[in-house]
Amino acid sequence: MSEIHGRQARSGRPTSAADVASRKLSAREVVGSIGPGVITGGADNDPSGITSYSIVGATAGFAQNWLLLLSTPMLIVVIEMSARVANVTKSDLATLLRTTFGRAVATPAVLLMVVPSVITMGADLLAMAAAFQLLTGIRYIYSVVPMAALMALVTIFLDYRVVSRYLLWLVGFLGMYIVAAFLAKPDWLDVARSTLVPQVSLTPDYFLAAVAMLGTTITPYLFFWQTSGEVEERRGVQQLSRAKVDIAAGAVWSNVTAFFVIVATGAVLYSHHAHIRTAGDAARALEPFAGHYATTIFAIGIIGAGLLAIPVLAAASAYGVAGLAGWRRGLGRNPKNAPQFYIVIGLSFLVAMELAVSSIDPVKALFYSQVLNGLAAPVIIVLVLLLTSSRKLMGDFVNSTLTNVIGWATAVVMVLADLALVFQVAAKGLPA
Repeated sequence: MSEIHGRQARSGRPTSAADVASRKLSAREVVGSIGPGVITGGADNDPSGITSYSIVGATAGFAQNWLLLLSTPMLIVVIEMSARVANVTKSDLATLLRTTFGRAVATPAVLLMVVPSVITMGADLLAMAAAFQLLTGIRYIYSVVPMAALMALVTIFLDYRVVSRYLLWLVGFLGMYIVAAFLAKPDWLDVARSTLVPQVSLTPDYFLAAVAMLGTTITPYLFFWQTSGEVEERRGVQQLSRAKVDIAAGAVWSNVTAFFVIVATGAVLYSHHAHIRTAGDAARALEPFAGHYATTIFAIGIIGAGLLAIPVLAAASAYGVAGLAGWRRGLGRNPKNAPQFYIVIGLSFLVAMELAVSSIDPVKALFYSQVLNGLAAPVIIVLVLLLTSSRKLMGDFVNSTLTNVIGWATAVVMVLADLALVFQVAAKGLPA
């Protein structure tokens, strides 16, 4: 750490957290800050996430919009800690867990991220194929493999810079849900009231939907992707201000997208008591009430979300496994120079394809992946908090008091969500 600080001092660049925090960004620098944080925020709304938000809108209307306001600062803080520890140490999260806490801690933490991520990839592929069938009439079974193969080829054989630009363009597809929400013609006064004034209904359906929303928003693979993305970008501590802007923009865009998905489905499906199980069901159900364009836009949004999220899920899994094993890794490396890393990516896609074309119920796959994400999230959040609170590791860039308060509050909220989910499963059983 002292060597790093010494090089910074000789170059005349910021050498302390105070110097970095006081640096003002120009308008051009703000625009240039867009990168892994925005990709992280966009990838947070994968087709499985859209499914969860659609079910929330269909079953609870706008009543849980206030949870998006609650989770936004939580998401920002957790992702910012992940970015900061990467920029200070120049290491990805899996490597830091292994070198700081040992394999006994790192291995289960990585597995708790990888397993639900691959399951989610399978559920996402199926949702994309169902949306494609809705648009074209081609049976979903015939589009799963081509979609997966295309994304695998892009992820494995293109350089990180090209892949990141591809992912950034796809973030814009999530804007489709803003259009869909306006086509649904909601009562905007009711939307505003539900968003700003918490409404709590002590019913199992409401509580389970709330747990699903939080579990979908704060997921472990985002932490691993963000740290690895920062290492790939090589931003370093000098650009922490830019990283913060990037992360805040991504988290806000993530929850804004979720907000409009809930508005679109809540305005139409909740009032008509429509029963949906998937995002494809939501797209189809919108047509009689909001028109064909709303259905088309919703379906295109699902495909765009999958094209963005699935490569991120696969890469996050590979970063985790490779960091745990100490292999060479990075989307900026040629596959010949990091074969194990790219083999993990390829295997992730193969397993996801098998899940998507098998007889596994996609709703159950989504449910179990959310359960695993919910169990893993507080554990990994605590580990990230411990890493970023270590002055030995972080130097002057340790957590502020506010960051620690929000970070630990996030972990507590996620634990309470886990307990609530266990209670609901015990009371009602697993979903049919």
